[in-house]
Amino acid sequence: MIFARIIYALNWMNVGAIFFLMGPDLGATVSGLGTLTAASYLGVGIMQVPGGLLVAKWGPKKVSVVGVFLCSLAALGTSVVATIPEIAVLRFIVGAGMAFVFAPGVVIVARLLRGGKSGMGVGLYNSAYSVGGLLALSGWVVLALATGWRLSLAISGSLGVLSGVLTWVFVPRDEVNLVSSVRKAPLLTILADKQLILVGLGTLGFDMSNSIVSGFMIYNLTSIKVASATVAGLTASLVTVVPIFTSIWGGRVYDRIERHRSTMTLGVVVSAASLAVGSFQTLYAAIACSMIAGVVVGLGYTFAFAGARDLHRGGKEYEGLAISWVNSIHLTGSVVAPVFFSYVVEREGYSQGWLWSALFALAFIVPILLTVGHWRRGPT
Repeated sequence: MIFARIIYALNWMNVGAIFFLMGPDLGATVSGLGTLTAASYLGVGIMQVPGGLLVAKWGPKKVSVVGVFLCSLAALGTSVVATIPEIAVLRFIVGAGMAFVFAPGVVIVARLLRGGKSGMGVGLYNSAYSVGGLLALSGWVVLALATGWRLSLAISGSLGVLSGVLTWVFVPRDEVNLVSSVRKAPLLTILADKQLILVGLGTLGFDMSNSIVSGFMIYNLTSIKVASATVAGLTASLVTVVPIFTSIWGGRVYDRIERHRSTMTLGVVVSAASLAVGSFQTLYAAIACSMIAGVVVGLGYTFAFAGARDLHRGGKEYEGLAISWVNSIHLTGSVVAPVFFSYVVEREGYSQGWLWSALFALAFIVPILLTVGHWRRGPT
């Protein structure tokens, strides 16, 4: 599951990392990157709930295997198509496949730990995502420069297929009591749960910094010529390196503290501050931006998904659906971030893009403040 999560993140982030090579070949600018990023978020966002329903009906292992193969084959296909619209369709499919991977993976990892602690399970899983992001934003830049962007995408898609095979062979079969028919009452209970909706909306405050730094930082720095592609990749990768540690730390904090709402609120403020630092458009500011964003992204996502598992009022077999619902809300909403950022950049420049995105992120303090103060439940 950890290996599959690493390759999942690699196939999620590598297009943004190597777009400085793709753009000239495809005749595209920052708006093209915004379109591809938005397509991925749309696919992963709207398919979260169907994925969660399938977890309840089929079990987490089967759903995660289907998702890994779907997103990996679409990522592999990206290496051979020739236009932005064609790639956008495939990126939508990549996102849709990934929607079938995340929630089942959280459920599987949390249960394999045997302790039932939501925070530590999600923290470990998110750390694996950060390792994959590091490969995408640094290693894949070097690989694409050496082999060409098409071959680099073919390699990452093939690794995804391999991770699907390994998941199918080595992950234990689902417990019988985790598979059931989907009942209407708990489904409606989860979808109408005010706390889950508020957590999902509040998580958009972290999405703003994560999606913009990971998706646009390399293209930004190479466009304004303040860093080489390799240095830009290393700079952007800080947003994934730092969460390797802060995701696990965030899990420990979540499992021990009582003030989950206050901690999430502070995290959104710092997330917005990281984007404001990025508006200075120097290499040192970019490094600080990526590092600060990485600190709060690791903690914020861990809190959000552990909170989804603990706050929902459905049965145990619907944990995946609760996580998927929170994920659906914030990921579908994240379509706005790359579109908004690329729109402002094309009209006002990169500095204004970062600054206005920072102000936008602050708005997501409001839904966090409307949640209950304490989210954690006891071991299950």
